[in-house]
Amino acid sequence: MEQTKFENVLNFYYKAIKLKGVERTGWNLRNITRDERVESIPEHIYGAQQLAFAIYSEFDLNVDIFKVIFLLAFHETEETDIGDLNPFSGVSASEKAELGSMAVEKTLYNMKKREFMTALINEFNEQKTPEAVLAHLCDKMDADLMVHKYENDGRFSFDKLPSKILNDKKVQEIMREKNITTVEDLFLEEDIPLYSENEIFSDLIRFLKKYKIP
Repeated sequence: MEQTKFENVLNFYYKAIKLKGVERTGWNLRNITRDERVESIPEHIYGAQQLAFAIYSEFDLNVDIFKVIFLLAFHETEETDIGDLNPFSGVSASEKAELGSMAVEKTLYNMKKREFMTALINEFNEQKTPEAVLAHLCDKMDADLMVHKYENDGRFSFDKLPSKILNDKKVQEIMREKNITTVEDLFLEEDIPLYSENEIFSDLIRFLKKYKIP
């Protein structure tokens, strides 16, 4: 009996830590300078968790912050099996959701607390609770904070963006309507609408544009 429990623990552990070596695909897609390493998926999770706590601290949000941390801890579970898919991966949102659901089931099928973990993942995806909304916004904002850092470090070059990004209809619309001079400008302008219904995050992304990293 104990042997089975130990096996389940180790099976899950070794599946989960596959993410340690998986870089976030969005940075490679944008041809980031490779003179330094880019963040892995677990580092992104850590960043989103720290951001969630910082916002919870400064704005006195009425949420269960420990649940938010759990939601962020498990929401990338599917990527142990399907990898880090992005909008340019050629997979629709519905296909990604289906693949993600199967990947989660495959990863957790032997775990005693799989229903608890799956419920957290579903809650994150459905975004119907204050905790899930905060976790989702922090997940998105972490990428914006990192693009600001990478731009600050001189690791993006606008003329190296691949054609599949530059020819995207949404990107072209932003380029026509906004004064875009850097990769960061494009990235942030594309994401601003994601935060339109949340005053804290809407103000934060605009403040980010003028923020100088210490």
